[in-house]
Amino acid sequence: MSPKSKSTLKSEAPVKFYRRIAFGFIALTGVLIILAAYFILSRAEIAIKVVEEPIRTDFMINVKESEVVNPESPEADGVVGDFEAEKVSLSGKVIETTVSGGKEYKTSGKKVAQGEVGGKVTIFNNYGKDQPLVATTRLLSKEGILYRLKKNVTVPVGGRVEAEVYADSPTEEAGKLGPTRFTIPGLWEGLQEKIYAQSFEPMHGANQEIKFATEEDIKNGFDALNQVLTDQVMDNLKTQMKSGGEVLGKVIIKNIDEKKANLKAGETGEKFSVNMTLKVVGVAFPKKDFELVVKDQLQKIVSEDKELANIDYAGLTFVVEGYDLRARKASMMVHAEGKISMKTDNIIFDEDRFIGLDKEKIMQYLRVYPEIESATVEFSPFWVKKVPHLKNNVKIIIQK
Repeated sequence: MSPKSKSTLKSEAPVKFYRRIAFGFIALTGVLIILAAYFILSRAEIAIKVVEEPIRTDFMINVKESEVVNPESPEADGVVGDFEAEKVSLSGKVIETTVSGGKEYKTSGKKVAQGEVGGKVTIFNNYGKDQPLVATTRLLSKEGILYRLKKNVTVPVGGRVEAEVYADSPTEEAGKLGPTRFTIPGLWEGLQEKIYAQSFEPMHGANQEIKFATEEDIKNGFDALNQVLTDQVMDNLKTQMKSGGEVLGKVIIKNIDEKKANLKAGETGEKFSVNMTLKVVGVAFPKKDFELVVKDQLQKIVSEDKELANIDYAGLTFVVEGYDLRARKASMMVHAEGKISMKTDNIIFDEDRFIGLDKEKIMQYLRVYPEIESATVEFSPFWVKKVPHLKNNVKIIIQK
């Protein structure tokens, strides 16, 4: 071998050595990149649905006005009912007022008038003394149709009475006559302008269906008017509050000073009217402040390992137990309900507890806790079968 060949072999040996080192470094780098990608791309998402348990509480709350009336004021007539002096307080308004009104409603009773054409009239007396009228007294409508009184009546001075009449001739026109005015021909002409009759409902014909008021009609009429009047008081209270938000409250009927209907049960008529005068106590307060108090009271009975999940604000009820009109405050019993669940920061939901676990082991772990209803586990990419060791790649979602 020539000296030149020996020199060439010696120069190629280091090149091969460095080439091997380079390939080894590249291979190692590739492995490291793959491992890094594995850890960086590995993801686990665990969605846990916790059980919501019902919770309820009853508590007393005082509604107070910031400004109170003079204790000697005639409208502030003292304390009524139960009053808790040292309870949760809420700023609001407490008033006493009188409200009156009347409404007209339709009757629902139906019956068939047998064998007689007639109806009902109201007789007015604007004369200076009582006016007796005997049965069969004539009443002549302005249309010229004659009717007669069925029974004796006496019309008081400046007053009125209702009376039933029947047609002197039971014609079709007599059975269809609408509301009209009647003179009483038996009185002297100058008196007929002061003592007269008026019908407010149509007459009925023989064997014709007529309407009458039932006991339920009158009861429902009073109930509906009661609601209208108390709603008026509540609307006035809300206006006075000027809270800038929704207002809640109650109106308590203290006394019914007047309650009357123009028809009794069984009396005929298409409509009837009711009138009432109520003395009431109204209590009002801001809705948002009330809900904050409710939340605080529910929170007080939640254990340390649980949290308030939601509050049934729509189901809140409150009853006025008592009031002190001199001090302008009222005491209410409140009933509130809601739901509680495990705290989302509970240690059992810590990512460290899931690292390295596969789906089966995760489910076994969660089934130990009765407060957990269900769970789902998702890994990505497809090759990941266990929770990665990087906590940032583990997502725990708590569902309620």
